[in-house]
Amino acid sequence: MNGYWRTSLAGFSKDDAVFGPWLEMQSWGTIPEAEFQKRRDEYLSRLSGELDAIGRTPDKLHALRGEPPKWNPFIVDALLEQKPNSLSDAAAVYGKVFADQQRLWLQSLLESSSEAAPGGTVLPDDHPQHQVINSASHRQIRHHLYAPGSPFDVSDEDAVRLTNRTISDLASGKKGAMHQLNLSSPGSPPRAMIVQEDPNPRATHIFLRGNPLARGAVVQAKFLSALPGDHTQIYEDGRRRLGLARSVIADSNPLTARVLVNWAWQNHFGVGLVRTPDDFGTRGQAPTHPELLDYLADQFRKNGWSMKWLHRQIMLSQAYRQGAIENEDSRQVDPENQLLWRMPRRRLDFEAMRDSMLAACDELDVTMGGRPVDLNASPAVPRRSVYGFVNRDIIANLMSTFDSANPNACTARRPETTVPQQALFALNSDFIQDRALRLASITKQINAASDEDRIVAMVRRTLCRDPTESEVGQAKKFLDDNIATATTTDGAAADPERGWILLAHALMASNEFTFLD
Repeated sequence: MNGYWRTSLAGFSKDDAVFGPWLEMQSWGTIPEAEFQKRRDEYLSRLSGELDAIGRTPDKLHALRGEPPKWNPFIVDALLEQKPNSLSDAAAVYGKVFADQQRLWLQSLLESSSEAAPGGTVLPDDHPQHQVINSASHRQIRHHLYAPGSPFDVSDEDAVRLTNRTISDLASGKKGAMHQLNLSSPGSPPRAMIVQEDPNPRATHIFLRGNPLARGAVVQAKFLSALPGDHTQIYEDGRRRLGLARSVIADSNPLTARVLVNWAWQNHFGVGLVRTPDDFGTRGQAPTHPELLDYLADQFRKNGWSMKWLHRQIMLSQAYRQGAIENEDSRQVDPENQLLWRMPRRRLDFEAMRDSMLAACDELDVTMGGRPVDLNASPAVPRRSVYGFVNRDIIANLMSTFDSANPNACTARRPETTVPQQALFALNSDFIQDRALRLASITKQINAASDEDRIVAMVRRTLCRDPTESEVGQAKKFLDDNIATATTTDGAAADPERGWILLAHALMASNEFTFLD
């Protein structure tokens, strides 16, 4: 803290009305106490004489529209009264003056505000009771107490750093609570994180052998010179991100379009035309259809980098419109389905699976924008999963169970695992059981003419197709068996609707619901 004050006071001169006496005494250096006392008395006597010359009457020192005196009378009088024998003693005198002025200021504010209360008497500005607020001498002290750049103007970060561990931990906890309030309170304003470039960035050095203490030559901001092509253009300060973006999509760089096309293809077919999406180099696998990749990449750029155009082209293709139908002859020739003789069967991503369950029950909220939501909340928040809050430090168990991407790293392709926890979620999770209850309730409200019609409606909502006669018969048998065997805790027959809830649960937990054919 002493270092902070020394740095702050270095900006003042000996002519300052408040800190001038301090800087004068500080300039004497380390001298004997007797010498310090002699200089102190001579110096303070001179300052007091200058104040006496202008008059120490209230109309001179505390006039409403008066000019502040050359030397602050509160500082001078306190030093004359206390007679400090060292710089340390002078610091204590200054501390007491500032503390007294803070107390007087707060007390005067309270008294003046009470004048506006019912029954209060409003006093004129030049009334003696308002002297502390209007006095030029008092304002001199308050300027150093509250003005920006004064030694008392300590930022929140510096204040926490300069306090002891207990106060620091308490302040950090309060700051975290306020941050969470700003994030979660319904009344907090909407906000988004942005990146703002420094218009005058510092020089960037090469770290020799990766050592930040061994700095080499200064490097300019431009595209990777290790890559082929002319990369001599230096990016403009404050617009480096824009320059990098333009280099990434430049005509001389065909890799970006290929990566984007491969990414879109991978999301539609489960695997990309290049099956190592995070390595397009010589060590990665070659494209299974290089001409197709180049054609789509070229047309993608010619159509304004439109992802909508790219998705439409892929989804209107004959390859995409195939079914996941097995063929023994094709399997013998191409066991890995590189030639796309069938549509690969793949599991829905966690986000798509969750949204599909909500959509099947007419619960999905497709409102655009808004705050992030807790995907583990109970009852479930029916927002699209793309608005789910992701904690980079603590990944939710549900998301990791279904192979969600690691938010701390670039994930070109999500892993695909089959673990018992996935089946346990389908059987026991409150989320899927609540959706089953909702689905049973919706199909009951349509007042179907028969159980067969209600079964058809339920299958259409979940599997997006009509059930076969065999499936309708199996569903009816499932309902009849449930009604015949299920009882309540007291032995009475169970509610018939319980069977429909279980049927809805079975449909949403089925492989056909979870997998794309």
